[in-house]
Amino acid sequence: MIDYEFIYVISWPIYIIFLIYLIIKKVSIDRIALISLFFLYIISLLSITILPLPIEWLNEIKNTFLENYNNYIPFASIFDILSNQNLGTFIKIKQILWNIVLFLPMGFFVPIIWKSKNDIKKAIVIWLLWSFSIELLQFIISRFLWFNYKITDIDDIMLNTLGFIIWFYLYKIFCFGYFNKNK
Repeated sequence: MIDYEFIYVISWPIYIIFLIYLIIKKVSIDRIALISLFFLYIISLLSITILPLPIEWLNEIKNTFLENYNNYIPFASIFDILSNQNLGTFIKIKQILWNIVLFLPMGFFVPIIWKSKNDIKKAIVIWLLWSFSIELLQFIISRFLWFNYKITDIDDIMLNTLGFIIWFYLYKIFCFGYFNKNK
């Protein structure tokens, strides 16, 4: 199984090389700290959304029927969760809010790290590409493993984007002046 530790082990050498590059380019300590937090967030995000990969099961399940639990219809899974009588209210709220909260930090990092993406339209385009890429990667991995290991859901993209927009505007309201004067 490719587990969470794997991504951290392979990402640190890449990060160290990038860190050396930033130091050679004489990037400020504040900016390096911010980029380091962003790096840690991205690695954690990938760990949560993609890993662990149960690759040792591949030989056992090649003949298993690949059922389609993916959702390509907007709001379908949200309505399914809300109408499910077997789920408690806390679980329903958690299922929906998790997709919003998980991606909140991206709305903070994008306008700070990439000043040119400080416009909401540009930032949302980048975010939609990022969120879509994660869902596409989950779909591809499930197809490679021959079972629905991770479910691809259009509602996840919508909820992730909502979280991004919320944090982006919170950044604009509370942090815009601070991070722009400390370039």
